Amino acid sequence: MRTLFDTSVLVPAVVDQLANHESAFGALRRHGGSEHRGCCSTHALAECYATLTALPLPSRVLPEQARILVEESIGKRLEIIQLTSEDYLHALRLVANLGLASGAIHDALHARCAVKASVDQILTYNVADFERFQLPNMVVTAP
Repeated sequence: MRTLFDTSVLVPAVVDQLANHESAFGALRRHGGSEHRGCCSTHALAECYATLTALPLPSRVLPEQARILVEESIGKRLEIIQLTSEDYLHALRLVANLGLASGAIHDALHARCAVKASVDQILTYNVADFERFQLPNMVVTAP
């Protein structure tokens, strides 16, 4: 099974101070091997860094710690799918055609990556945000 990880799962997977850590980390551990291959977009790496360094936690994640978490815990476990300029333009057209604004573009980029990588499922804590794209032959679910 091929699985795309959304940022909403990747961040709690690497931060044990967050409520969904156990389920998110378990999913990352299960899909970081050869039998159930996980992936994420290049865009997700930037989103994870931005989110990690902005989290209002008692023990803040410093920039260097965030870089290490993204590189080691995500980048070395998952296949990173590169998004091209055409992928970004496709995502822009998709959200515009659906009349979606603001942060929907980020979800559209993950959705584009899922199609590009021919995944079987998307793991996200924002299921409805992905269901609106009506992705073919993919299950959208939370860990």
